Amino acid sequence: MAESGWKVLQLRSHAGFYGVEKTIVELAAGLRSRGHEVTVGIIQSMRLDDQVFQNIAAQAGLPVTTFSSASPYDRATIARIRAWIAAAQPDLIHSHGYKADVVAWAAARRLGIPLVSTCHPWLDTGRDRRAAFYALVDKLVLLRFDRVIAVSEEVRSQCRVGFLRQRSIPVIANGVALPPPLPQDWQRSMPHQLGCSPAALILGCVARLAPEKGHLHLLQAFAGLTRRLPRPLELLLIGDGPERPSLQQRCRELGIAGQVHFLGHRAEVPSLLPELDLFILPSLGEGVPLALLEAMAAGLPAIATAVGGVPEVLDSGRAGLLVPPGDSAALAAAIESLATDAALRRTLGQCGRDRIVAAYSRAAMCARYEKEYAPLIVEKRGRG
Repeated sequence: MAESGWKVLQLRSHAGFYGVEKTIVELAAGLRSRGHEVTVGIIQSMRLDDQVFQNIAAQAGLPVTTFSSASPYDRATIARIRAWIAAAQPDLIHSHGYKADVVAWAAARRLGIPLVSTCHPWLDTGRDRRAAFYALVDKLVLLRFDRVIAVSEEVRSQCRVGFLRQRSIPVIANGVALPPPLPQDWQRSMPHQLGCSPAALILGCVARLAPEKGHLHLLQAFAGLTRRLPRPLELLLIGDGPERPSLQQRCRELGIAGQVHFLGHRAEVPSLLPELDLFILPSLGEGVPLALLEAMAAGLPAIATAVGGVPEVLDSGRAGLLVPPGDSAALAAAIESLATDAALRRTLGQCGRDRIVAAYSRAAMCARYEKEYAPLIVEKRGRG
């Protein structure tokens, strides 16, 4: 804990409300609870009328400043952010994502404000030339930052290219607040509202409906199990995205449309997790997925693909089941092993929660960031 509170700007270019945005809210709220003054800065296109990020941050008690822009890098936006920095005099600016990195550097240069960036997974740069260009620009800009942090070992390896190889890049995993235990008289409500069978085992997945999240493999695995297992199964897909129509069509083709429920985007995912018996994350690529951390914190047994930082989170399979990405058969086998073994579900659920307490709590994440912030802020205040 710092001896006195710091003023920190957490900056993100608006991209909807997904894992990175959730992490920013968790970090900002955690730092605020530890005595710091934290503002969430959101760079948002003036053509976009979406206030979800702003509303959730405000609900967490965080000051929010929105910088409307014609484009992420227009000079007027940079000038407005620079004016805000000059007036607010933050001790440190912490940006997230390549757009925010570029704007933070352009707006704060020569103002003497320390710059920190957290590198979340970059876009799929192997097949997308534009994404590869953005990743290259980001890495060049990061050379100007005082501290570069990665959310997982895989992301750190992506960072360590060119002159960034000479930098010490610490890994700070995402963290979540621990929910309180469920009351003894708690009863499900969501499955009943959806018309699920009272005897059904409720599976859930929280992820944006996009190709890289692997929903098609989950649907394939689920379809086979509904025909093979005696106990009825229901699947709740929490999230929205461009793949929703095609996924719904695939459910009809597989004959499981009545057992797969598309719940759309939900702001308060933790409140829905107690409705589930089993959590599944079939992603083809990840960093440290906050949805998985939240599910484990809620005591849910988890199955996830061995991508990004997921094996670290699941302690190499000791705190949840790991399967290869894109392997529907392996995913079906893992689901079946838990669907038919209540004792194993309870054991993995407890192991998962213990893992979050030990390594992925919000308090642990904030303490690690404070350790990185401290020398930069002490140096800045010494210069002042």
